[in-house]
Amino acid sequence: MGLFDSLRKMFAAPEPEAPPAPPPSPERAHGIDYDDERVPAPARKKIDAILAALDEVGVMMDREEVQAVSRTEIELMRDEHLPKLVKSYIDIPAAHRAEIFRKTGKSASFILEESLDTMKGRIDEIARNLAQHDLDAFSSNAAFISRRYSDGDPFR
Repeated sequence: MGLFDSLRKMFAAPEPEAPPAPPPSPERAHGIDYDDERVPAPARKKIDAILAALDEVGVMMDREEVQAVSRTEIELMRDEHLPKLVKSYIDIPAAHRAEIFRKTGKSASFILEESLDTMKGRIDEIARNLAQHDLDAFSSNAAFISRRYSDGDPFR
């Protein structure tokens, strides 16, 4: 390769990257229909809240430099844990759901909702941690502006 070819290659505009493949639709992840009539209505509302919170946290993570561990945890919740939880509930034959109550003292729907609440609590904790970073950055910037542009600054 000649000198001009090397220079041309060095200063050539980079080729645009192919857009990433869209994530699987959360409503149908792993073939799960979260609106399945076998899922109790209160659980469906909680699932909707979880999916919305996961989307919100995803946007927050895209803005910040987030540890891979947190990002992986959110992706696992969305793509693995939530669908598997709901599928395992749906797969229990209705005639055998009473066995869960006899064994645990709690209905299957109660355990499902309790598990969804636990998951939502963890998502909320991650969101609070991300928001705290934003709050700290804002406070720091506001303090800088106050110091920089206050009347008492002799270096202005």
